[in-house]
Amino acid sequence: MSMKHLRHLILTLFLIPCLLGLTQNKTAGYLTEAYRFESTNSQVFSAYAGQAENSGLPRVSLFFKAIAKSASIHADNFQKVLSQMGVTVAPTTPAFTLKTPRENAEDAFSAVRTEAGIKYTEYLEQASADGEMNAAKALRWAKETEQQSLQLYTNVITAIANNSSSALPSLYWVCPKCGNLYDVPTPEKECSFCYTEREKFIKIQ
Repeated sequence: MSMKHLRHLILTLFLIPCLLGLTQNKTAGYLTEAYRFESTNSQVFSAYAGQAENSGLPRVSLFFKAIAKSASIHADNFQKVLSQMGVTVAPTTPAFTLKTPRENAEDAFSAVRTEAGIKYTEYLEQASADGEMNAAKALRWAKETEQQSLQLYTNVITAIANNSSSALPSLYWVCPKCGNLYDVPTPEKECSFCYTEREKFIKIQ
């Protein structure tokens, strides 16, 4: 082997782990962003719930409690995967402004639709390409469960606008594993996303 070829081989062997490291850092960075988003949502939605309760909208408050719990589960899932990757994330302390319950619901809908529809798609593709299967699973659960829940946001916004919030569900169930939401009296026997048994669902009433 010539000296030129040897130098090329050494350079290649040096660059491969560096490039892999950059890719893994990108996945970890995306997952960190996702953790911060969900952690922030959990805290903000809890504040929205309190405000709705004080505004005489108990069923709107119940909805915010349910989506806050779902966001908390997503954040916990992301944090667990980051820990497995050797990444430590600091707790979030979001700054936000309370608006009217309707505006709060509209802001929540807009943020979740953007995250689940655009950002999580990019994050998921990166994690899958990198072979980070645990990260991909956590992102897929968050993306798909949040996309499915968007209709619930729309229902709440419409109910507030029509002064018919008393017709909203008085009971929600949250899957403790993937964060999927159910707004029916008796959900299916197991979660359609992660197959967790109904008996383990978190009841929010």
